Amino acid sequence: MITAGVDLSSQDAGTAACVIEWADGRATVTHAALGVNDLFIAGLVARVDKLGIDVPLGWPIAFADAVAQHSRDGSWPSDYAHSDTTAFRLRRTDLWIWKKLGTSAPLSVSSDHIALPAMRAAALFSRLPHQIDRDGSGVVVEVYPAAALRRWGLPSTQYKRKENAEARRQLVGQFLEVTSDWLSISEPGVALCHSSDDALDAVIAALVARAVAMDLVEPIPDDDRQSAMREGWIAVPLVGTLSTLAAA
Repeated sequence: MITAGVDLSSQDAGTAACVIEWADGRATVTHAALGVNDLFIAGLVARVDKLGIDVPLGWPIAFADAVAQHSRDGSWPSDYAHSDTTAFRLRRTDLWIWKKLGTSAPLSVSSDHIALPAMRAAALFSRLPHQIDRDGSGVVVEVYPAAALRRWGLPSTQYKRKENAEARRQLVGQFLEVTSDWLSISEPGVALCHSSDDALDAVIAALVARAVAMDLVEPIPDDDRQSAMREGWIAVPLVGTLSTLAAA
């Protein structure tokens, strides 16, 4: 099996990718790179078994429908309340993670800077020969590296950006220690993870892709299945599954 992970930014310079080959109870990082373009990502979708991507694959249904309505006739949904815009800012999967994992408030794909990478992803995937399944049932699945780290008992905050370089180096060290029995990554790959949180997130995304392929993630609640097909759904690994990913 081959899995890939992509940490998607609005620009190529901040976009990282990782490819992992799985065989005989081991996993080998065969490619890790920063500065990845759309053509490379499209190629990954075509050749890997599962690709985890750290970017929203859709927008809140209430928001998307409201914008379409406003574009069509200038009106806005009558049930909109400026005192509570949750349904227009957050997807069902965002709310699920917020409640289930007890994380800080998630970024809003409709009202935060994460909208730009989401637009890039939408444009990228719209150019593929076949439509992707936003609920993760196809090759592409939405992931959230910080949630995966949290589920796997590793530090999940304050490892991003240059000012947290030392904390990221320690996180990489812990990660390599707990995966040393089955994960192989080259010295340049380790160095890239030390210097770039985007590269580290791409590695985690590729691991989550493997967890999805092995059905080691939280199932989509029945009540959210329909919305997940439009809004996307974040795959969250089950607690303690990191050590089982390389199993046959």
